Amino acid sequence: MDNLQTKGPRLVNPGASGLNSFFLRVYSYMGMALLVTAATVFIGVTMFAQQILALTTGLVPTLILFALLFGISWMANRSAMKNPARSFGLLMAYSVIMGLFFTSILLYMTPQTIILAFITTAALFMGMALYGVTTKRDMSKMGTILFGAVFALVIGMLLNIFIGGTVLYMLISWAGVLVFAIITAYDMNRLKQMYLQVAGDHHAEQGVAVYGALNLYLDFINLFIYILRIFGMSSNSN
Repeated sequence: MDNLQTKGPRLVNPGASGLNSFFLRVYSYMGMALLVTAATVFIGVTMFAQQILALTTGLVPTLILFALLFGISWMANRSAMKNPARSFGLLMAYSVIMGLFFTSILLYMTPQTIILAFITTAALFMGMALYGVTTKRDMSKMGTILFGAVFALVIGMLLNIFIGGTVLYMLISWAGVLVFAIITAYDMNRLKQMYLQVAGDHHAEQGVAVYGALNLYLDFINLFIYILRIFGMSSNSN
């Protein structure tokens, strides 16, 4: 969602093979981040569950955790074009911290709920990503609207903390799925346009690839969280 600007000659037709290679790199980095998160969750659940719960329980530790995640994400986005290697390292650090966060959540979920939520997230993510990269529609104008939608989600979640209620919780969860599904398509569409601007410049391509991997990782994680909320609530109701 950040307005990262890239410089370089705009190529009208850099070739489908170059674009495919670029997105393969993006998804490789994103896949590494997801694997690091999954490995952190596995280690946390099996070996350090009580310690992680103590670390992530309470308002102050949660705020510190989110501030740390926000700071790392901001630094990774800022350094993507200038220093892709540093940005990639920050992405891996972000993945570990996100794994700690997920450990504290997944301890209260059944394996069936987690697996079903993950499969649903992967299917929805792939569908929206495919739409974003294949559509001929320019989605760049949706950036402001989507930013406003994310801000509204944050306000809704804060209200839910003080007001509570199953209906509001479910409405926010479904809205979150819708918003981040659209953001996934938006980010893929934007990454394609960014690649067309820097194609042929290896350093710039690498920076855009890391930047794209971070944003798509965040899209996937947010989708998974909201879908997990929905399935978790449904499971509890049953």
